[in-house]
Amino acid sequence: MHRRIVIWLLATVLLTTVSPVEAQQSVGKVYRIGFLASGPPPPEPVPLTFPFAAFRQALRELGYVGGQNLVLESRWAVGKPERLPALVAELVRLKVDIIVASGVSAVRAAKNATRTIPIVMAGAPDPVAFELVESLARPGGNVTGLSDSAGREIEGKRLELLKETVARVSRVGVVLDSASRVDIRPTREAAHALGLTLILSPETATSEEFRSSFALMSREGAQAIYAPETPINVRYRGFIVELAAKYRLPTMYGSREFVEGGGLMSYGPNFSELFRRAAVYVDRILKGTKPADLPVEQPMRFELVINLKTAKQIGLKIPPEVLVRADRVIK
Repeated sequence: MHRRIVIWLLATVLLTTVSPVEAQQSVGKVYRIGFLASGPPPPEPVPLTFPFAAFRQALRELGYVGGQNLVLESRWAVGKPERLPALVAELVRLKVDIIVASGVSAVRAAKNATRTIPIVMAGAPDPVAFELVESLARPGGNVTGLSDSAGREIEGKRLELLKETVARVSRVGVVLDSASRVDIRPTREAAHALGLTLILSPETATSEEFRSSFALMSREGAQAIYAPETPINVRYRGFIVELAAKYRLPTMYGSREFVEGGGLMSYGPNFSELFRRAAVYVDRILKGTKPADLPVEQPMRFELVINLKTAKQIGLKIPPEVLVRADRVIK
């Protein structure tokens, strides 16, 4: 934890120290920024609560305005990682100044496509383990940015909160998808420590497979569900929330967007805040800082979001000791 704090402080100092000269945008320069994501595009107009909207707003606040000195080229794989190489190839052909990539698959596709265009991660779990950077303090190469995980312990925290919320829970279903690349070992270790039995779903990629997975987990006695933040799970966010409600299964998610869409609860980083930080990285790189010299940031704060309306619909009373710890409560 001490090491994470040191890295975070170093990154913050580097990213917030801007000289008066740097504060001036290059006259007449139009920057072309590529944005690559594994998931689906947000609806138009983009709701202000969506991370992509936060990214665009942060760019505007930093002086990058679409139609004036900014062209933002966004590409979305809609949960189909096999599309990423072709999408990032388009961005490279467009000669973008920077590629902002969200998710491990997107960052890896960008890194495989170019060694010269700077790449800013807008959320990727354990970028060192996935060989996206050499280290958090000294990423090396052309990739830096934001990790969306503070380590293995977050899996334990999510299961712990789920257990505190659902009385006498002993069997938890885990929704896996065919493109997740989730390392299930931390979740298994946390479940063992908490006395929980995991019921792993088959790897899913279509609505029918999600439907079958929920039916299977229900038959095998799942009393609650954990749906990790994965590209396909994000793509089928609304459908997963719908299935959890159908089976009246309390569900823990990895981001607040699921809860805002009707899910029960989430524990994880604030992705809007993370995307805003990604805009700061973009700004620093466009002003001359090399990606290799910008430490990777890890989230230092995680938020618990609870939807009381959903809890009432499935007949669940949220314990006061859990409710009082929530950062946001949807009523």
